[in-house]
Amino acid sequence: QPNTQMLCVLTHCGFSPPNAFASRLHADHQHVRTSHMTMVDSWYDAGQRLSTAAAMRAASPAAGGSSRLEAELESTKAALLKVALLSGRGAWARPSERVAAAQLVESLEQAAEQGGGEAPSLRDGTWELVLSDVEPFRASTFFLALGEAVEALIQKGASDGALTVHALATGGGEVGRVAHVVEGGGGRLHSLVELKSGSLPSLPLALAGVVVSSGELQAARAGGGVFDLRLVNTSVQQNEVRYGLPTEGGLAPGVERSLLSWIGDQTVPSGEVFSRVLEPLGGGPSAQLRLSYSDGELMVWRAPKLGDHFFVFVRGEEETWPAMEETRRRQASSATQSAVGSAFALGMLNPFFSRAAGARKS
Repeated sequence: QPNTQMLCVLTHCGFSPPNAFASRLHADHQHVRTSHMTMVDSWYDAGQRLSTAAAMRAASPAAGGSSRLEAELESTKAALLKVALLSGRGAWARPSERVAAAQLVESLEQAAEQGGGEAPSLRDGTWELVLSDVEPFRASTFFLALGEAVEALIQKGASDGALTVHALATGGGEVGRVAHVVEGGGGRLHSLVELKSGSLPSLPLALAGVVVSSGELQAARAGGGVFDLRLVNTSVQQNEVRYGLPTEGGLAPGVERSLLSWIGDQTVPSGEVFSRVLEPLGGGPSAQLRLSYSDGELMVWRAPKLGDHFFVFVRGEEETWPAMEETRRRQASSATQSAVGSAFALGMLNPFFSRAAGARKS
């Protein structure tokens, strides 16, 4: 899971929660409980919508063949959501569930091809990641671009191992919900990844935030639902400190949101950083995505240059991601470039510096 500039803050701030926090413990505890339930609620609502749609279509007087195909399609979606829920978006999937998920995704894609042969249409909106065959954070625009750079400039087939090892190296963190926000008529894509980073073992203190990586989308000349995604910038929104304090009833959790709010005003020009390092080597801050399925309720991205891995999304609600509106508001007013964040982006590109040095020598 990716680190952020949040990890350096406590060292410089000398964090010590004031006594005033205690008066807000009950309300904050309720907020934390609610946030953990929203992902399950989102999947449940999506399943309900699919089940209702299937029932309505089955009851319609449409032609038998068409009705049967539609019913099979809805059944496939429902089965896919079940695998997604049981396997934790694929992160806890057993071998048999991985196989089942891959087959269900392929069934959706085949159904799209049988529906007329036209490429699926990309729709603006908020899309929640519910299933993937790789770690959820790899749906991030930042890590899609980084993965392709590894494939093109370091070693083909190496990105899977490199990013899995990265996840192990940052194992103290926790990835929450992941979403894509598509806007501008399919011209922009923002990836949002909820992160929580723990502190020392047994210390009830953690940092949390939403990493927003924004990029420009453009339909590729080859067509076929293929898009070129170019990374532009990265920021961290909704930064907060989560802690535990002793009370008369025992330890109780709390959240402090004002201490780290300034981080949201810091923007990392990650696309520019990638360009400076990678373009001399023939690379760049970009990735390729193929929209293999989309029907307004469900969307599937494939990463053709990254092992053709899949990311399954269901349509979500804009209001469940206030970090997106916060990003727009801050970047439109007083966002400044973050030196710490830029250093992190450069740190992720360390393997390419030696490659560049070798290229200059030759």
